[in-house]
Amino acid sequence: MLGRDKKGNAQGFRDHTLIAASARILGDVEFTGGLHIQGEVEGNIRAGDEGGQLIIGETGVVRGEIHVPRVTINGRVEGDVSAAEHLELASKASVDGNVYYIMLEMVMGARVNGKLVRMDEERRNLPAPGQKAGEQVEADPAETV
Repeated sequence: MLGRDKKGNAQGFRDHTLIAASARILGDVEFTGGLHIQGEVEGNIRAGDEGGQLIIGETGVVRGEIHVPRVTINGRVEGDVSAAEHLELASKASVDGNVYYIMLEMVMGARVNGKLVRMDEERRNLPAPGQKAGEQVEADPAETV
């Protein structure tokens, strides 16, 4: 039930917006508070300076980039997702794009077709698949310009 989410109220989100399953938005969306998408959005979604929480329901589709601190996805996203605080990928989530996160919760059944990149101050240099720790990789001459 929209507006009764304990997590949302704890964050102080008083304003909630619903994009219904029958609605289609063409253009970028900037919001503060809570945004619940059941319909389609073709454009980028960004939270204002006061932050926000985005929920994409089972019937929700977003074609564009998402830059919101707290995101819950149970629908489809075609574009990169950047969640500066918390990202939850529910069982029916489908993301075609890179996912940038601080804290990630992913339920069995969720799909990501892209990179999972943790945003933090200290990035660990992990070896590439098939490479041993501490081993240097020679640059591919075809990649140098």
